[in-house]
Amino acid sequence: MLIEGVELQAAPATDHAVRALVTAQQAELAAMYGEDQPLVALHPDIAFTLLTLDGTPVGCVGLQPVAPNLGEIKRMYVVPTARGWGLSRILLTAVESQARSTGLTRLRLETGTKQAEAIALYTNHGYRPTPPYPPFEHEPVSLCFAKDL
Repeated sequence: MLIEGVELQAAPATDHAVRALVTAQQAELAAMYGEDQPLVALHPDIAFTLLTLDGTPVGCVGLQPVAPNLGEIKRMYVVPTARGWGLSRILLTAVESQARSTGLTRLRLETGTKQAEAIALYTNHGYRPTPPYPPFEHEPVSLCFAKDL
């Protein structure tokens, strides 16, 4: 899917735009689920993809190594004003391609029970429910998914 003005670029977790998007995502999740959700640290080797629209950062996704052949999708986010245009599909396709290029054969992720759009995105792209993995195994609002690439 091509959307005019969309660009993807690699960015470190320390990138100002990535940090702003991740902060916005975490604030949105805190408003949705409350402040008592587990704070999950990012692996130092996480690689972000930044999505810009006409030069403005509007989305990001992180690929975090977990184990040999296994990666985790982290901090997938599109700002509310840019939703509904298919940008999350572009990010998901990009992170899957990145995972394949680094030799990963499986991706996993965690999302929440109140995020119907995210659940639909992942299941429509072949992600299947899996048992919760740490630190989400005792979180009633967490849903975990995985996909073999």
